[in-house]
Amino acid sequence: MTPTTDQEAIALALDGILNNRLVLIAGAGLSMASPSNLPSAAAIATDAKTEYDARYGNLRPPLPAGIEDQAEQFFARRELGVYLSEFVDPDVFAAKPNAGHVAVADLLLSRGLQAAVTTNVDVLVETAGQSLLGQVFTGIDGTAVAAPPGGAAPMLKIHGCWVQERENTVWAPGQLTAEPVMGRIASSETWLSNALLDKDLLIVGYSTDWDYLNQVIAQTLGAVAPASVLVVDPSTTAEFVAKAPDLAALAGRGTKGAFHLKASGAEFLDALRLTFSKVFIHRAIAKGVPAYQLFAGKAPSDDSLEAPDLDNDTLWQIRRDLLGCKPGRPAKQSMPHDEPALGLTLLQIREAGGMPNGAYWTIGGRNVRVIRGSGSFLHALEGEHRWEMPPIAAPDVVVAVGADDVGLPADLARRPDGSIARGAGPSWMTRAQFEATI
Repeated sequence: MTPTTDQEAIALALDGILNNRLVLIAGAGLSMASPSNLPSAAAIATDAKTEYDARYGNLRPPLPAGIEDQAEQFFARRELGVYLSEFVDPDVFAAKPNAGHVAVADLLLSRGLQAAVTTNVDVLVETAGQSLLGQVFTGIDGTAVAAPPGGAAPMLKIHGCWVQERENTVWAPGQLTAEPVMGRIASSETWLSNALLDKDLLIVGYSTDWDYLNQVIAQTLGAVAPASVLVVDPSTTAEFVAKAPDLAALAGRGTKGAFHLKASGAEFLDALRLTFSKVFIHRAIAKGVPAYQLFAGKAPSDDSLEAPDLDNDTLWQIRRDLLGCKPGRPAKQSMPHDEPALGLTLLQIREAGGMPNGAYWTIGGRNVRVIRGSGSFLHALEGEHRWEMPPIAAPDVVVAVGADDVGLPADLARRPDGSIARGAGPSWMTRAQFEATI
């Protein structure tokens, strides 16, 4: 593997996104990053041993110290379910998603990632997806993820899921050659050999603390032929090759090369999401350049073409507006619509001195929100969004680019509870109406 820099690694991963080729492989280290801070295998094993030894005292031999030996002992007696229910805290994998989980969820929902494979049994990516107003599609074997609904990007949970089938999550080596895990592995291997063929792989969060479970990854990825592999890991390249020989061998099969960035996986994913959003917004603005040159008689400044320097959550909100997402719906595209009028509107605002203010633009003393309204009526959009923007956070103006004003009042729209939607709010305008005010 070739050592690489932050900028080079982001560029490699972004190239995979823009060409619909990027697939993520995430290990336990992703969920051990702050603020999730999920415990290590050693910590879980220590707690289990303390509880077991206190419960049985001299009545039984002490429980082994390692989690692999503990789980294998119970599995051999066909009592793995007892181990998981009695000696592993049921809330052990409950935590707040970190920035890496949010990035994975966003990239899956928007199809920036074509798929993800994780060794984690927690539901932190799924929880992060719900905070982004979407449902991340997951499955525990190749059959389950083979036909995702609506073309969703699936996430294969190769060790099982703490919520879906807790009793069949992988803890003991003996499970790998017994049903149902053996069948799941075979199904996953078949799916992965096709889903990852000639894809660009991004590997983050490898953890030796759960090393025996990495046998599943080694087995299922054995026949995968990727195009390129980018490993993000805090170890040096030599240390990673030594601790993860199977993944290093996978990287060696990359036809376009294998690269290693010495960094935190969660932090890298957060930075990748930020760059993805900025490129998305830049592309949406750039579509309006020819129209702006025609109307203004000059090219816009380079600064007007760039996405504002904002945080990830705010850029996500802007992406949703540029896609025309309905209230309560996620961003589900990795590229903007081919609608020059949106780009033209943003260029006109910025060239007139408009400055970013959160997800809005401040121009002429007004806070302006720009949304895609193609194919919609202005009054209907106002009614739909009325309850999305509480007065204290609402802009002064909402420009619905592409919407048609037929003169009907938004008061005809009804709230979700069936009552009439009335009250003060932002002024809603078509693009032409707004253009006349700047």
